[in-house]
Amino acid sequence: GGNEYIDQAETLCQKRALEAFNLDPQQWGVNVQSLSGSPMNFEVYTALLQPHDRILSLDLPHGGHLSHGYQTPTKKISCVSKYFETMGYRLNEKTGYIDYDQMEILADHYRPKLVVAGASAYPRNIDYGRIKKNVCVKHCFNAVA
Repeated sequence: GGNEYIDQAETLCQKRALEAFNLDPQQWGVNVQSLSGSPMNFEVYTALLQPHDRILSLDLPHGGHLSHGYQTPTKKISCVSKYFETMGYRLNEKTGYIDYDQMEILADHYRPKLVVAGASAYPRNIDYGRIKKNVCVKHCFNAVA
C-alpha cells in the first residue's frame, strides 16, 4: 500500500515507452524506475519547474537531503542548487523541530515556486497541513513530500 499512484504512473510510462518504439509487450519489457531517489528528485523538479525557479527545502545540516538543493555560502554543491535557486529552512535548535514560523517568514521573502516538505535525517512528524496552508497556498504550486 501507499504506492498506488506511483504504480499507476509507472505502468503508464512503461506502456508509452513500448508504444513509442512499436515494441510488443509480450516480447519486450521496459524498466522506467529511476536509479535512486536523487535523480528522481531532479526529474520531478525539472518536470515542474523552469531553470532558476526557486526551491525552499530543509537545509542539509538540519536533516534535509543533498538532492534538495544544498549549497554553502560560497559554493553550490548539488546539481539541483546549480540548476535552480535554492534556500534552506532550518530547525529551531532549542526544540529540534522545524521552525515553521521562520519557514513562513523565509517563504514570504524568498517566494519559492516549490517547497520540499521532506527530509532524510529528520525523525519527527512534519506538519504538512501547516506548510500547505501557510506557505504553499501563498507562494508555490506544489509541495513535495
